[in-house]
Amino acid sequence: MPYPRYRIYTCFNSYWWFFRDLLLGRLKKGNDVEILERKLAEKFKVSEVVCIPMARVGIYLALKNLIKPGQGVIMSPYTIADVVNMVVCAGGRPVFADIEQRSCNINPDEVAKLIDQNTGAVIVTHLHGVGARVYEILDICRRHNLPLIEDAAQAFGGRAKGKRLGTIGDIGIFSLGMYKNINSWYGGVVVAKDSVLLGKIKAELSQRDYQTSVFIFKKILKGLLTGILTYPLIFRPLTYWIFRFGFLRDIEWINRQVEIELDLELKKEMPSDYLARYTPFQARLTLAQLDRIDAEIEIRNRKAALYRDGLKNISELVLPPEENDSKYIYPVFAVQYQDKKKLLKWLMKHKRDVAAQHLKNCADLPAFAEFYRDCPVARKTANEVILLPTYTRYPDSEVKKNIAVIRAFIEKQ
Repeated sequence: MPYPRYRIYTCFNSYWWFFRDLLLGRLKKGNDVEILERKLAEKFKVSEVVCIPMARVGIYLALKNLIKPGQGVIMSPYTIADVVNMVVCAGGRPVFADIEQRSCNINPDEVAKLIDQNTGAVIVTHLHGVGARVYEILDICRRHNLPLIEDAAQAFGGRAKGKRLGTIGDIGIFSLGMYKNINSWYGGVVVAKDSVLLGKIKAELSQRDYQTSVFIFKKILKGLLTGILTYPLIFRPLTYWIFRFGFLRDIEWINRQVEIELDLELKKEMPSDYLARYTPFQARLTLAQLDRIDAEIEIRNRKAALYRDGLKNISELVLPPEENDSKYIYPVFAVQYQDKKKLLKWLMKHKRDVAAQHLKNCADLPAFAEFYRDCPVARKTANEVILLPTYTRYPDSEVKKNIAVIRAFIEKQ
């Protein structure tokens, strides 16, 4: 039986510390946020960082202090809907630039074509831990005197030309959410070259209340349930068969249980629970995980190398680009196949558990019709991406089984 497609990065202490701190009244006490910010500044080799309640909120706060109302923000359409909403809530107008198929990241040539007198900023996303061509986009931004925001929510620890992804542009946003390689039950980090901008972000957040205990408890409860259901001794004899049954028979209510980011509506005002302060409890969780992040990246990269070596000569598959002068972190190994559902069903029938990418081409979503722009590569990519597991507890033997089943599928075709 297969191992699960993902497991959240958590451990016993992630739960125990919450209940301990709740009983002792320590969730919101201590200088751990300041300690974490100093540690992260050292790690990223920047002068200052600010912890934030969610990565997407960092995009909102950065744009709010960078652009004028109504200005265009050039961005990838292949992202979660709420990133687009953050642009709108900050007063900007999303301008969708098409992507490159192999990297799934924004195309620098498309960025250059879309800049006009109303452009206020550019957002580049490092998707699936694969670095975008950020230096090329930075050169374009410098020529037009535009700020560059790096959405490195899926690339914490990655590098390009020796620099950490997220520190190359003017502003970097990182995620510390439940499904990321550092998990503090929501949260994120902003880094910036402009200390005045960071000061404004910090000042605004200081006026807010800490994230509520109820909010964190709900996330932990969801994480605990996810952890139990994906624990191999439970997943392999029970959970897997339920989701296999639902997927092979197209039972929507079962399939929706493994989907995330289901809210595809337009937001024009920031939800009230988005703006909150990062708690000392969450900072303590992150501090406990920080020192092992680079070692875990090496483990995931080794699994990605196994996939690449096993699948590289299959012309029907699109694989991520080679690393070259970058250091990718591969939270998943994203491959593309024209008939995604057919391959996924084959994998599931042959007792493999992998996932379709949940991201949509936001340029095509009805909620963002007023910002529509034809992005054919993003449309094609959104229909073809399959995520192969690389998490640190995923056995290499499972990687090899996934490769063997995919190769058998291609040969049968």
